[in-house]
Amino acid sequence: METTFIRPDKLLSAYIDRYWFFNSTQSKVCTMPKIPPGVGMDLFLHHCDPFVTLEFGKMQQSHIIFSGQNSCQILPSGNINFIAVRFRAGAFKKFTDIPLHELLDSNASVEDIWGISGRQLFSRIIGLENKNAIADKLDNYFLKKLIPNDANTIAWDFVIDKFYREFDTLDISGLSNFMNVSVRHFRRKFAEETVFSPKQFQLLARFHATIKQLLLKKEKKYLSAALGNGYFDQTHFIKDFKSLMNCTPTRYLQNENFMSHFYYPSISR
Repeated sequence: METTFIRPDKLLSAYIDRYWFFNSTQSKVCTMPKIPPGVGMDLFLHHCDPFVTLEFGKMQQSHIIFSGQNSCQILPSGNINFIAVRFRAGAFKKFTDIPLHELLDSNASVEDIWGISGRQLFSRIIGLENKNAIADKLDNYFLKKLIPNDANTIAWDFVIDKFYREFDTLDISGLSNFMNVSVRHFRRKFAEETVFSPKQFQLLARFHATIKQLLLKKEKKYLSAALGNGYFDQTHFIKDFKSLMNCTPTRYLQNENFMSHFYYPSISR
């Protein structure tokens, strides 16, 4: 199994966390991860066989994974080789006019989203082996697709990023004042920008911060991490975990999942 990360162009780094390359093409079938729902989005471009998932069946050769409620179990495979683009929370709208709510659980392909230019992007990069050349083509494509900012979108980008990083300490009233809007308007606009209510966004951000910490540290004892990320108690964490992953944390936090997940250490912008 080989995983490589490349940072996007600095003009894209506020919206795209990384390009990543994953190759586990082998004769032996390997375990693939269960992907939790989340506020970000991954775009997958498959060199070989696309994912087959328990929930959606066989995916397209290119597809997004974006869900705020449903986990996605990728079935075991021995022929996985893909390029992925990891978009930051709420950032995918910078590259398409399609409303985010229309993309939830759609598993849309690059052609579904960008038409002929999306199909051409896929055909240009899918046969390449040089990762830097692929990253350059992705940079060029997304720089052309990037929708220009204005003062209002810059302010909302700041708020969403702050919400994601400081989910446990934020005061909506304070953010509403910062944006010079009422709390009611803030909640409505936040949902337009991210497709999630502030409460649901906070729940998902907290969950991801916790599960990422546990998986990267291969930690089966979860209570300390849960409390450190703002869960009230063990019951609170178990309730959210079962709702998002359809199993208990004890059942999930096992060696096979420590070895097979799509969480990675942060890379600097």
